[in-house]
Amino acid sequence: MKMSTLAALCTTLECTPNDLIEVDTIPVERPAAPPRLAPAQPNAAGSARGRSMPPL
Repeated sequence: MKMSTLAALCTTLECTPNDLIEVDTIPVERPAAPPRLAPAQPNAAGSARGRSMPPL
């Protein structure tokens, strides 16, 4: 968020940034291994390099 936006909100709502922002300090669990991505699918309309011929 831009500081100018935060300042405008605080002015309009007559509050401080602490009234609008809450900090969550609970740690987030991470997966043991990164997710595996599916292999790329070959281009159905063209060659293995994914290029097509220019129009004639």
